[in-house]
Amino acid sequence: MSLHIEILISTMFKEDLNFLDPMFQYNDINDFDIVIVNQTSKEKTVSSNNPRIKVINSLERGSPASRNLAIQKATKDICLMSDDDIVYQPNLLTTIQDAYLEAPDATMISFEAIDEQGDLYTNYYPGGQHNKETLKKIYTWVITFRRSVFIDHAIYFNHYFGIGSIFKGVTEYVFLRNAYDKGVLMQHVAKTIVMHPNESSGRKMGSDNAIYARAAMHQRFYGNLSYLWLVKYVFFLLRHRFISVKDIGHKFSKGIEGIKKYKTLKRDHKIDVLHEY
Repeated sequence: MSLHIEILISTMFKEDLNFLDPMFQYNDINDFDIVIVNQTSKEKTVSSNNPRIKVINSLERGSPASRNLAIQKATKDICLMSDDDIVYQPNLLTTIQDAYLEAPDATMISFEAIDEQGDLYTNYYPGGQHNKETLKKIYTWVITFRRSVFIDHAIYFNHYFGIGSIFKGVTEYVFLRNAYDKGVLMQHVAKTIVMHPNESSGRKMGSDNAIYARAAMHQRFYGNLSYLWLVKYVFFLLRHRFISVKDIGHKFSKGIEGIKKYKTLKRDHKIDVLHEY
């Protein structure tokens, strides 16, 4: 029995669907159902004449809101999260279908990405069942999941973590930990499905936004151990020259701010850890 794959694309301010052409240059776009959430203004919208491509023009902002709306509008068996600046690698359909046929009990399966040079996007852990540590290597555009199970368990992206949110980062890990903590079986398959443009992980790791978000995330999952993590993380950044000695005080302060902000949101009941979306 074949599984129907639905690709959930988050994008902004599009007026046509031409951006899909490079994404599917190595695959037949007609093999997939697609949900596109186009965060935009009333003056700049896009529509689709293809019955297998559903477009939602949304006035909301933020990547978590976009991805959650796409999940809610999806209808097929398996969902694949996506952005608009990637290129799917050959045999996308069969790679995903085969993975779920070989692991019929898996609720979520992650794959791997390469950069423009053909190198692995990150140092992935070996294939197999995920744990809390292995999930840290998984970016949004290699995540697939069984739609019905995620809906039934209310597994969505946390509105407070992600681009356009209070904590501008670690959106994938918070999403996946939410699923992991609810006991769903999560697997990793060491097969490449997508090319994503390379980004400077060093600049991101040492940025104020990254430290602020990562500190808040550690407060979410590890409580006051987040303070110890922050000390170790700042010196990790220093040791690997992502920051300089003169930056230590400022970066530590940004982490403390992130921890305090998360604690304030939780205290004021603006974050419900059981229903984070």
